Amino acid sequence: MAFRPPSFSSIAAFEAAARHGSFTAAARELNLTQSAVSHAIKGLEVRCGGPLFDRRGRGVVLTAAGRRLAGKVRLSMALLGDAFDDRSRQAPELLRIATLASFAARILLPLLADMKQAWPDLRLEILCGDALADIDSGEADLAIRFGPGGWAGLHAVRLADEWLFPVASPSYRNGDLPSMPEELAACDLISHPESAWRLWLETSGIDSDAIVPALTVNDAVLILEAAKAGLGIALARATLVETDLKAGSLVRLFDRKVPAEYSYWCVWNPSSPKRASIERFVDLLTGSVQAHLG
Repeated sequence: MAFRPPSFSSIAAFEAAARHGSFTAAARELNLTQSAVSHAIKGLEVRCGGPLFDRRGRGVVLTAAGRRLAGKVRLSMALLGDAFDDRSRQAPELLRIATLASFAARILLPLLADMKQAWPDLRLEILCGDALADIDSGEADLAIRFGPGGWAGLHAVRLADEWLFPVASPSYRNGDLPSMPEELAACDLISHPESAWRLWLETSGIDSDAIVPALTVNDAVLILEAAKAGLGIALARATLVETDLKAGSLVRLFDRKVPAEYSYWCVWNPSSPKRASIERFVDLLTGSVQAHLG
């Protein structure tokens, strides 16, 4: 029996609801009734075999299955857009992307091959650094920042949230790894200024003032390298440590994870002459990151 994909209207309803976090806003954008959007999404949930959204008050939040589907849908819509977009027949436009080296190495670069399939003429110049790029001056067309959001005069789209948990080399202290959070007091802790240990320690009932990190490094990947070298236990960002955990060079300690104070954001000037290309790139990157993180 031939495979029949869901109707495009139901896919559009799902994508809009995922983007807005609201069935009402999705209905308004698509000029549909809220019940029509709800009915379309219920049909997709039956087809997918489970809920795609958690209903919370007047809004909705994607489930894990919903996040995976949203990422794939956005990549697919980017491919469709490329098929019908006149810009694909014009000279490709260069986008200058300012980001942290840690994000570029662990997230952006591994996704570029798939992104290039959706946008073959994509041209990027990646500028890595800790300082915030000056978007207004044209130093960069788009910045990917790890921060609280809300930059005055700039448009910002949340790319991904972040979670923190402790990791260590399996050979740290000859394999005598702590089995209880209280044992961290006898270990060397590696800290990052924007991912402070207090966030994790206090949820474990441990006085963070009583534990002073042995090493502080202001790069989120370098703290993982320090942990791999056996220098101590690092508080890792979940999005950046995945490859090390899969390789076995680092192991996760304890089941508890805590949300980071900051999230990853795409930030740009809404009056940029490259706005159309920037928004296209952000849509493609957002879909790729959500599919990657699951």
